Amino acid sequence: MHAARRSSWGPWLVPFLSIALAGLAACDCGTPPAATCRTSAQCEDGETCVDGRCTELPEGTDAGRQPDAYEPLPGCRDTDRDGRGEGCAGGPDCDDTDPDRGGAEVCDTVDNDCNGSVDEGFAICSECTPECVIDPTVPGPAGWMPTPENSDGVIVDDEGALTLGRTEATAFAVWVANADEATVSKMDSRTNTELARYPTVGSLAPAGTRPWNEACNWSNQGNCPSRTAVDQNFDAYVANRAFGSQGSLTKYANDEADCIDRNANGVIDTSRDLNGDGTIQLGSAEFVGPDDECILWTVGVANPDGSLTPNEVPRALAIGLAPPDAYVGNPWIGHFNAQETCELSAVDGHTIRCISIAPMGSYGAVADADGRIWYADRATGSADTILGYVDTITGTFTTATRAPVMGGCTGANMYPYGVTVDGLGHVYVAMSSCEPGLYRYTVATSTWDTVSLPGGGTPRGVAADESSLWIGISHETINFGGAAAGRILQFRLADMAFIRQWDLPTGRGPVGVGVSFDGSVWAIAQATNSAARLDPIAGTWIEHGVGLTPYTYSDFIGFGLNTFAQPRGNYRFVSEGCGMDETTHWLGAELRVEVPLGTSVEVYARSADDRAALAGMPFVGPFAVTDADPIVDFTAAPGPIPDGRFLEVDVRLRTDDRRVAPRVFEVTIARSCTGIVG
Repeated sequence: MHAARRSSWGPWLVPFLSIALAGLAACDCGTPPAATCRTSAQCEDGETCVDGRCTELPEGTDAGRQPDAYEPLPGCRDTDRDGRGEGCAGGPDCDDTDPDRGGAEVCDTVDNDCNGSVDEGFAICSECTPECVIDPTVPGPAGWMPTPENSDGVIVDDEGALTLGRTEATAFAVWVANADEATVSKMDSRTNTELARYPTVGSLAPAGTRPWNEACNWSNQGNCPSRTAVDQNFDAYVANRAFGSQGSLTKYANDEADCIDRNANGVIDTSRDLNGDGTIQLGSAEFVGPDDECILWTVGVANPDGSLTPNEVPRALAIGLAPPDAYVGNPWIGHFNAQETCELSAVDGHTIRCISIAPMGSYGAVADADGRIWYADRATGSADTILGYVDTITGTFTTATRAPVMGGCTGANMYPYGVTVDGLGHVYVAMSSCEPGLYRYTVATSTWDTVSLPGGGTPRGVAADESSLWIGISHETINFGGAAAGRILQFRLADMAFIRQWDLPTGRGPVGVGVSFDGSVWAIAQATNSAARLDPIAGTWIEHGVGLTPYTYSDFIGFGLNTFAQPRGNYRFVSEGCGMDETTHWLGAELRVEVPLGTSVEVYARSADDRAALAGMPFVGPFAVTDADPIVDFTAAPGPIPDGRFLEVDVRLRTDDRRVAPRVFEVTIARSCTGIVG
């Protein structure tokens, strides 16, 4: 563990050094030319087209700009007599029929280099844009000021640059599903106090869903929640297995600003710790119940046509990568009995598609950085099917290479439990029913490694941070045998060397293990109805009670998704254009950035004549930015950006390499106003 991750994502956020880019040139526009041209044919006799202007020819010179006595060098093929061509001293000519085309691009409204673009590569305020106006540089003297309203997933580093990171304030919730109480506890990862408790089905749940407060009997009663997952917005999802009945999925808003005032009373009616004792009391005003307005929706397990399908037992749950035009990925839920997985809409929960993963009965799921959703199988016990993945682009399912049969893992008793990924391209499964207890799959080489667990026991939950793997041991002997244990094992990711054992003070039966953004490690102790928080730096624990029979594992904090699968962030700001009686034309932007290999910075923008109307307009983009090409042309593809008095700019950062992150120092916007000449 690294202490640096207490305020950000940690050691991988070390930006590359880069040469700072020059600022935007001042606009010295002069007066527009009396006549413009694209070719010399557009000029009067005795003139030629030079840099977009018709210019008188020197005596004895023809329209090709070469003297009448011009003779090409031997071997030079120069049809348009511009000094360029095959074998010519001026170099090759991309269009030997036009003396204005060929060579480097110049500012003359002509595609000189024949690449399909005109006047590209010039600063956004130059002689090519004589009416250009430069807006004040963003962020200005006060610096970048990320807030939940204008940004997500970004921080300001020590040099004042905007970069990727997560602070404790934006990602502190731990979501614990309480199986025998049909509730989910929202814990504070910094203090291990309970912030809220919600039913795992809301009042708008579809017909056939079991009552929210019915105990689970593992047969035909209760919603029996287990897996939880957290998306890129840190909203949470809980899967209700509902054995023999209608399974379901419920979504919760992490931020009260995203909750829904359904009764229109002007306040959000939701669960809160009103007396400040760190525990939510059921049967009191602290627990609202199924009408809680932070329950966004509950949907039944359904086919793509909307028909409900009882007794499918939704178990595995993961959030996919967010598409380029969105910030949140869709939930993927594995139906254990149906041997399929379905993608649901993050917006309203409707089923988008279902994909067969037979013969696997999915038990756990996790997303990786390439968009795959990995599933661990707990139905076959076979070395052939302990792990597989769905390609979310093609919709195809592929099983991993056959796992090694060794030790007590005979090929007929290989039942995985927890599954996770790290930032190095590995997938880990905890083998609860045989020894060796930990299997690691290297995706790039399709190979397996195994690790024996010191002290033995039944491994359940598994989670990774940037340097360590953490495994919860729930029972003292293999396959749920012996007394309830209270051990967490720590391994070094680099070589899978065992580091140490951590013993819970009183908690027993850790089913779920998770890692938080504040550096803490979590164990959800089923046998003692408690959650335990470990500070590995200080070596201290905090334990706290939750609901009955907590059965949480998977990525119940969102660390894996937002650190290893999809580290990304964005920052938005609004620029005001010309006066009310003028039309604003948005020309482009120049950014001062550092974009290391494996990272990206993209600009999206939208415009409107009224600031309030911006939210209803679609973003146009992406406009890619690099160190070498920091200029964005809003008039070119994927633009143009429509005219409008207000411009909202969305700067999006991403990395595919957890060791580095892009940085944005400043953004300058250029525009022109109808009727104004610079």
